[in-house]
Amino acid sequence: MKTRLLLVLVGLVIGFTWPTFAQQKEATPSGSTPEVKPPPTLGDHFTQVSPDRRVTFRLFAPKANAVEVVIGIKSATYEPQGTTVAEMTKDPRGLWAVTLGPLDPNVYTYQFRLDGCGIADPSNDMPLPLRHIDASLLMIPGTPPDFLDDQTGAHGTMHDEMYYSTTLGKNRNVLVYTPPSYDRSRAPLPVLYLYSGFFATRYLWATEGRLPQILDNLLTQGKAVPMIVVLPDPHALAYETTPLTNPDFFTNFFPFFLKNQTTADEELFRDIIPFIQAHYNISNEPRERAIAGLSMGGLQALGTGIGHLGYFSWLGAFSPTPPSVLGDDFRNALKDPSPHVASFSSLERLSG
Repeated sequence: MKTRLLLVLVGLVIGFTWPTFAQQKEATPSGSTPEVKPPPTLGDHFTQVSPDRRVTFRLFAPKANAVEVVIGIKSATYEPQGTTVAEMTKDPRGLWAVTLGPLDPNVYTYQFRLDGCGIADPSNDMPLPLRHIDASLLMIPGTPPDFLDDQTGAHGTMHDEMYYSTTLGKNRNVLVYTPPSYDRSRAPLPVLYLYSGFFATRYLWATEGRLPQILDNLLTQGKAVPMIVVLPDPHALAYETTPLTNPDFFTNFFPFFLKNQTTADEELFRDIIPFIQAHYNISNEPRERAIAGLSMGGLQALGTGIGHLGYFSWLGAFSPTPPSVLGDDFRNALKDPSPHVASFSSLERLSG
């Protein structure tokens, strides 16, 4: 409050004395306009993307001894390959900064390492949606706008729905994308169940994956058909209590991956699919049902898709966790040439 009052007072003083000062300043040539620099703003303390696609990363940390920014160019910030690490410099006020780029139009992940501790950018309103948030998202738009960007045209809707999971005995949330034409459409729409990966929340595909923007743009360009996309929480179970007994970090989670897949599969057919069928106009034709996922979500898509070939006709797995963790059931399913389904009692009811 004191600072604000001082700034107001300074402004008044400048306003009252400016005419006299202008008359006395004869050094300015007649007809020329003196350069007036814009006053600093609060945003000058925050990370900023310039029109030339250069990025100035800033962090106010006066007590820090060393700060660096780690930005994932081709991978995540926790993977050394494909990342750029840049040391930041500190000014007398305790503001650390460094400028990188220009960067190609894309979505990047980055974090600040503050004396060795990785943190998200506190000035950024796009945190990377993980269960343990330690990074932020950086959007570099294209010129003209590309397929990742918000473009003019009709936009779909992201619904954040709550359902009761009888499988887990508690309320859970699921995201649902509906296309711009959904309210005007009477015909049932194809549906895609899309899982994100380990550590991630249901928001990952919607934010880092830019799902609504990509689908909106494809629909506007006539390159996709209207569809409904369901984004469940990939973690049916919590992984935080997993014992770390193996020097290879992710090997420790193989038993968890199997248990989580089994539980997520059960929850999908017992709780999520019935909820979507009751609240959204989706097709009941197998050819218009798909499941896909990334990383651990890719494993879930493989396990559920292969286990329910009579239900899903389309399957996508992107950089999946090795399906060998699913054991003999998955290997035996691959050997069976006939369409089949797993023995969930709810499946026959859902399939009609």
